[in-house]
Amino acid sequence: MLLACTRDCYDTCIFRPIYEGGRLARLLPIGDFPTLGFTCARGAADVKRLSSPRRVKRPLLRGERQTLEVSWERALEELSARLKAADPSRIIHIDYDGNQGLLTWYYPARLFNLLGTASTDYSICSAEGSEAIKLHWGRSYGAMPEELSKRPVVFWALDAATSFIHGWALAKRAKNPVAAVDVVWTKTMKSADLPVAVRPGTDVVLALGISREIIQHKSYDAGFVERYTYGFDRFMEYVDKFTPEYVEAETGVPRTVFYNLVDFYLRRPITVIGFAIGRTENGGDAARAISLIHALLGDPAGFYYSNSGAWGIDFAYLRGLHLAKPSKVVPMGLVGARISEFDVVYVWNANPVLTLPQGDRIAAAAERGDVTLAVHTPFVDETAEAAHIVLPAPTYLEKDDVVYSYWHNYLVYNSAVAEPPSEAVRETHLVRRLAEMLGVSSHPLMREDPWDAVDVAVRGTGFTLKELRERGVVKLKTPDYYTYPTATGKVEFYSETALRRGLPPLPQYKPPSRSLHVLTFPPSPLYTNSQFRDIYGEPPPAVRVNPADYVGDCVALRNEHGEVHVKAVADPEVPRGVVVYVGIGRDLRGIPINAVARGEPGPYGGTPKLYTTYVQVEPCRDKY
Repeated sequence: MLLACTRDCYDTCIFRPIYEGGRLARLLPIGDFPTLGFTCARGAADVKRLSSPRRVKRPLLRGERQTLEVSWERALEELSARLKAADPSRIIHIDYDGNQGLLTWYYPARLFNLLGTASTDYSICSAEGSEAIKLHWGRSYGAMPEELSKRPVVFWALDAATSFIHGWALAKRAKNPVAAVDVVWTKTMKSADLPVAVRPGTDVVLALGISREIIQHKSYDAGFVERYTYGFDRFMEYVDKFTPEYVEAETGVPRTVFYNLVDFYLRRPITVIGFAIGRTENGGDAARAISLIHALLGDPAGFYYSNSGAWGIDFAYLRGLHLAKPSKVVPMGLVGARISEFDVVYVWNANPVLTLPQGDRIAAAAERGDVTLAVHTPFVDETAEAAHIVLPAPTYLEKDDVVYSYWHNYLVYNSAVAEPPSEAVRETHLVRRLAEMLGVSSHPLMREDPWDAVDVAVRGTGFTLKELRERGVVKLKTPDYYTYPTATGKVEFYSETALRRGLPPLPQYKPPSRSLHVLTFPPSPLYTNSQFRDIYGEPPPAVRVNPADYVGDCVALRNEHGEVHVKAVADPEVPRGVVVYVGIGRDLRGIPINAVARGEPGPYGGTPKLYTTYVQVEPCRDKY
């Protein structure tokens, strides 16, 4: 038996469960591709979490003075009463990729779409870059994993050595040259053959400058451009202003380093475009521009962003969007700011109080009684601590599901390998029981068995659910790289697709503010967003700043959204004007760091620009 990790992570490790004394003892990473015989600190810790003291074991109801353990029936009566009493447009469900299983994440949204509640736009992670790249390519999928061992690699806006360890291993084991482009000196930057440090929000300038040099030196693939692309002449004219002098002035990349990066691209590397790019100023435009370098090189499989759209899985069907739609869609970065629009918030597979910009406002609204907050979760987290109704869920090790990867092309049938707490109920069972209590269980969306829905959703992969169950793991076919579902049917250097949507046809650059500090959030090797703190403890409430920006060992980071207080460490590897907080956590007073995070949506996929959060940095007035 094999099973796949369901974390929001590129690698989607595949394990073999190891039992001792009839109980699950550990997860053994398979030695074959793609897991290569090793896993990360998080993948190794999941078995420990089964007995975590933070497990939710029974339904809880929280009142003004006490929290009570109650029966499932009592908890669901309370929840269904709150849902019935609210206008559907004033109910919002918040869910994301805490577990990437098709049944765990996607299917439960059917109930809420059927009820006509509000939904988020699922934009917090990859949407901005994905939608931006589609404006030119009609798709955002790209290189298959094997390519990372065959060619030089550029890791752009991604600390692969920390958060994409198998992709990093493939690149390094092949001994091909590696370049890295980032705002801070990450582990990847320090290990790269060609590290390129760029000012926050200026990646698009660097990418367009590379394209200009490729065109100027006639190093582009004229045959591919002629046959498969549209708008090359307009693009060529547009990028002419992105001269090496202009690139250096805007990005801070020395001209010699810039020319080295241009030469690196002439070797036809794979570019891994990190999701972080979409969370920055001009991030969607940067993703557009980076992807177009590969159109010039005649290399349509040369970049990788996310391969979720390559496998043929019908995620919309799982969510029931073929028969029902949400009453309104709210950008994830603005849910906290717009919490007054809602009376009921239902959460699964996410910890929005800690992870969303201004997520602390969700907790504050719940504490005031302005909203009913309900959460279905395996573990007590900040959202559960603030919730009126807390419902116990199994972990991915305790239930069957189907797991895909947004990197590699293996689809996995996960079988339960451990027993959940006796009162833990999986997500599909819960929403179907709620549907009965709300009088909508006869609707086709709820009448369809969840596994039947999965069978329909995976048919586009070329496999049935029955085949997947029998085989455990199947390898999906490589996608077509020469079909482009754009307005012209070609790769659009000048995007007619964008014009039809009222968007700019070419990647845009708006100079970012340089009068304020930029707070950014590189990943930690110990946490997946807010998960695993029950194993590894809380991230330290501390930031790193350049010595020139150091104003004391405790600083207040302040902007229009709020204020957080953190310890500060001077670090010459941090660029001037940048403030680095690793991971997602809380400040010295217990306030979520994301209380000050920028929730402004990007123009293409709506991802908040939280990695270019502008703050003032001042010494703390209080002692800690």
